[in-house]
Amino acid sequence: MNAFPRSLTFSAVDGLGFAATSGNFDAAERSAPFEPGRLGPLLELFDLVSGGQLPPPRRGRWVTDAGPASLINALQDDHETWLSPDDHRMGFIRSRRKQPDGDNRFTAFLMTAQRAAREVTSLPGTTPGQLVAAMQEMESNIHEHSEAPATGCVAFCAMPEIFEFAVLDQGIGVLQSLHRCPTFAALSDHGKALQAALTDGTSRFGPSSNHGHGFRPMFLGLVNMRGSLRFRTGDYALTMDGTSPTLATAQLAQKPYLKGFFASISCSRY
Repeated sequence: MNAFPRSLTFSAVDGLGFAATSGNFDAAERSAPFEPGRLGPLLELFDLVSGGQLPPPRRGRWVTDAGPASLINALQDDHETWLSPDDHRMGFIRSRRKQPDGDNRFTAFLMTAQRAAREVTSLPGTTPGQLVAAMQEMESNIHEHSEAPATGCVAFCAMPEIFEFAVLDQGIGVLQSLHRCPTFAALSDHGKALQAALTDGTSRFGPSSNHGHGFRPMFLGLVNMRGSLRFRTGDYALTMDGTSPTLATAQLAQKPYLKGFFASISCSRY
């Protein structure tokens, strides 16, 4: 094993996924350990493991317990809601909330995320509220579209340089969800489904349903911000980077298969 940890990036996660698909995962594991410095790649790795596309990581063996790894440890311990106990700068909440006060706890979770974006990352003006509105809407999409709401999760991590959040589920995925609507029956692959789903007004409920506007607050929140967005479903990823990223600047690429839907959004003032 390599004695010096390497950064766990999205490229590294893609490499592990492709290695598993081609039957070369043992060699990829020997190149470990990876050190998770960012929430997004770590949660995508967790998502691939949860969906059975990757074997479970041996704790501390090929993913170190650095950075946001404590969040993954809490997920693996089956917590329903968790916030970093020392500073509340990081946390998650599952879409499955068993207690009758679940809606109130979700609201409190979102307020904590908004406060962290404002006070820790120093995001200006209405940006924290717009990003949290996107988190709320995307969590609602899990219930409306995934057909597996018990598998969903929303997480955030605030650092002085960057604010991140991620949303994931192990449901039917974007392509199959859009196929529930005759308007999108001709969509042929997961990449085209991602492009359609991120277009304002697109929904499995049809063009006149007043659904499909959930990504608008996210794009508004990233105006004049340095943003990085990654969306995954099936065997495709759609990514956007740069100041005020938009769908027009998106890049689409094939990736290792991922069950359900995964979104990672990061935002920085610089």
